[in-house]
Amino acid sequence: MSVRLPTATLLILGALGCRAEFDVSRDTLGPYRIAAIGVDGGQECPTATAAIWSGEGLYHRQSSRLEWTLNGEAIGEGWGVQVCEEGLLELKATSPGGELRFAQVEVSLREEALAVARSSVDLSSLELEDRRQAEAVEVHSIVPLGSATRVTVQGLGTNDSLVWMSPGLRDTAGEELLGQGEVLELNESQADLLAENWTLDEEGLLETRSAYAGVDSHLLLVMDGQGGNRFLWVDAGFGLDDSGFVRHAGRLIDAGLVPESGLLAATVVATSEGAELMEIAEASELDVLETDCAHGAALFELDWLANGRCSLEEIDGQRIVMEVW
Repeated sequence: MSVRLPTATLLILGALGCRAEFDVSRDTLGPYRIAAIGVDGGQECPTATAAIWSGEGLYHRQSSRLEWTLNGEAIGEGWGVQVCEEGLLELKATSPGGELRFAQVEVSLREEALAVARSSVDLSSLELEDRRQAEAVEVHSIVPLGSATRVTVQGLGTNDSLVWMSPGLRDTAGEELLGQGEVLELNESQADLLAENWTLDEEGLLETRSAYAGVDSHLLLVMDGQGGNRFLWVDAGFGLDDSGFVRHAGRLIDAGLVPESGLLAATVVATSEGAELMEIAEASELDVLETDCAHGAALFELDWLANGRCSLEEIDGQRIVMEVW
């Protein structure tokens, strides 16, 4: 059995921004960039972590070079760098092609992990007040074609604010941008994700909407108002058979006839379009995560591919073990 990883949401770059009529703010990832940085807890010293956007999709063919400093002093390179003091954490990222990007954040450790719950909601009107009054029905993973996925973010603090970022990719000719997926914020902890293509009039107002089936992915950045960040890739599925989908952090995996919860094993195979998960099965005692980019972790996280911790070059052909539910 094989499964293609959810493809990145495709957006019309620059066509949307802050639109008062929907009371929504959004961003497009676009070319290579540092999308977010922060620290990941669970040990005496937290670990520096980042979401590096490759500019191609939810994968990196080769690894970027990461150089970390804390309060102006170098603390290490790559992934798995420990951050044992508070202060200003800074990152210099160099792409395989030599592009330089910089980012900084205040070290802020939060013990409660981010999680998401999904509901299906029909949005005949996209006005904010109409969306607030629309009935939402909880779903396991996939919503019907034409419905929106209402994402509720769990594990937030009282001062946290959400920023949604969506990939924007050009076609093979490097000209037109293909398709789009939409994010409309609802309140401090919820957003409506739509798999729709929109056409706009000359003033940038919505004219037509057309729904499509598939799985879209968006990056959720949570800012605590004190310089600290947490982040999570969130998948939304539309118009598909949900019987084979399992959940993994914020992601959705079409795993076929495997148990809906527990440990799942798969082989990662690099392709011309990114990566596929092959030979998916319930994990056994013989399935052990041994890839170097895990840095000793017992379980793999799919976001490691999206964020650049594991490149396709080093993960191709490797057997991984993930927790699903």
